[in-house]
This record gives sequence, C-alpha cells and structure tokens, in this order.
Amino acid sequence: MQRIVVLGAGMVGSAIAVDLQKQHAVTSVDLDEIRLGQLKENFGINVIPGDLSKPELLKKVIKNYDLVISAVPGTMGYQTLKTIIQNGKNVIDIAFFPEEALELDDLARKAGVTAVVDCGVAPGMSNLLLGYHYKRMQVESFKCLVGGLPMKRT
Repeated sequence: MQRIVVLGAGMVGSAIAVDLQKQHAVTSVDLDEIRLGQLKENFGINVIPGDLSKPELLKKVIKNYDLVISAVPGTMGYQTLKTIIQNGKNVIDIAFFPEEALELDDLARKAGVTAVVDCGVAPGMSNLLLGYHYKRMQVESFKCLVGGLPMKRT
C-alpha cells in the first residue's frame, strides 16, 4: 500500500482521492476546508487544509508520501510540479498549464524521479486511449472531443 497525497480537492482531485482510497493510504490537501470535510466524513480520507501556493507548505506536505498527484489549478501547476520534482518525489500531474512541462525533464532525471505530466482528460486519457487502440489495430484517424473549463467559472 502506497502513501499517496493528492494536491487539490476540486472535482477531479476529489474523484482521484476517493478512487485511490480503496487500495492506498490517501491524504488530500486543499485550501477549501468544506471539500476536505466532505472527503474525510464521506470517505475516510485523511485531509490537510493549506495553501499549496506556498512552497514551504508544499515541501512539508509532500515529505512523507511515496507518490504525489497534482490536481491544482493551472495557474499553480508548473511551479507546483517543479517544487515536487525538486523535492525528489514521483508525481502524476493532471494540472493543465501553459508552460512547457517537458522543460523539467533534466531536473526530474537529476532528482531520480518519474514525472508523468499532462495526465488529465485531454491531453492524458485521450492519448492513452489512442495508444491502446493504435497498438491493437491500424488507426487512420482519431478525433477526440472533450469539454473544457468555462470562460467564466460559476
């Protein structure tokens, strides 16, 4: 059983934590104490309230975990990923951010960590589905339609 910390308790981060809790020791970290309370009360997930945009808190939070899953907002994504790698933690990142995550490849290699990036719905799951089918049959074209974040969040 791995000890996994999920950074971000939004819709996707919460779903990840709930699913992983079935086989692993999971902790969820977020600024929103109401969401954390629901995860703890309804699913028995360990929670840590905190502002993950603060690098010192982030370092402290990830210290004792085997795997970090970053489901933070895109505005925090790149810096969060960089901090996780700098602290020698394996990470799966679903945050969508405009910066180029592959620029952190050398840093990850030097730190000896595996960083699976862009592992959300699209890119991410769409790429895995295409790869799965491409390996089994000749794929001549692939079109993936996904929803996105609204321009105005409500």
